[in-house]
Amino acid sequence: MRKLFLLIIAFFLFSVAAAQINSNLVLAAQPPAQLSEWGNRREVLMLILSAPGAVGRQFKIKAEIKTLDGTVIGSADLAKTTTFTSNPSGTTILFAGDVVPLEYMMFTGKYKTSLQRTGKLPADNYMLCVRLVGPTDYVPLGEEQCKTFYLASTQLPILIKPYNEEILDGKMAQTAITFRWTPVVPRPSSPVTYRLQVFEVLPTQSPVQALRSNQPLLDKEILAATQFIWQPQLAFAPVDSNETRKNPTFIWTIQSLDKDKKPITQTDGNGEGRSEPIIFYIGSLRKNN
Repeated sequence: MRKLFLLIIAFFLFSVAAAQINSNLVLAAQPPAQLSEWGNRREVLMLILSAPGAVGRQFKIKAEIKTLDGTVIGSADLAKTTTFTSNPSGTTILFAGDVVPLEYMMFTGKYKTSLQRTGKLPADNYMLCVRLVGPTDYVPLGEEQCKTFYLASTQLPILIKPYNEEILDGKMAQTAITFRWTPVVPRPSSPVTYRLQVFEVLPTQSPVQALRSNQPLLDKEILAATQFIWQPQLAFAPVDSNETRKNPTFIWTIQSLDKDKKPITQTDGNGEGRSEPIIFYIGSLRKNN
């Protein structure tokens, strides 16, 4: 009787082991900050599955994103995620769109707010954990697999030339003004379009008012380059001599756009993908009396 009992236990354990699906999670150490980009780049995330003996076994993927202290900040809604079927004759590879389906991920607190506003989680170290579970009872079908990753903060361009409050020679400025800036860091997977805008600041305006209300003198999109030479062909007339400010004033900025022409945003930015604007002056063209 005892031998029969032991045989039943052994058969049960063997059946459970045979029904399990082996998994191996591969995740880039520094994936794109925009979570929607994960699904567009297969090298970011792979879940490699093998199921020897698990003929036609169905399963779901329980995915959780955690902080390094183990706090769950996002988890898959298993009631809505896809049900997969094991392949007993070979290996199955699933990618980010299946493993971490954003449309079925539920986030909490500031992480939810950040994703809704910018499409990104705050820059930090995180952990992705996945486990295969039954499609109805969510009973574990294998070991949990966890990988850490880091989301870098996006550095928008820094304006270099003209530098802040630089006075450009009036005659030279009529012919050409060179604008230079730093690129977006880290470099996105697709080329960045830099939208260069220059506004004149009227004597009655502050620079910010000019930026927000005036029509730009220059509005140019530059693909994947960080320099542009403007040939304005304008007569930069000096301010009236009764004014305290003698030189015409301008403000310029760079807006960074992704491949869909949407602003590349920061989690703590204003959502416009716009660099910190700076002003410059054009030297007076009028001769002294």
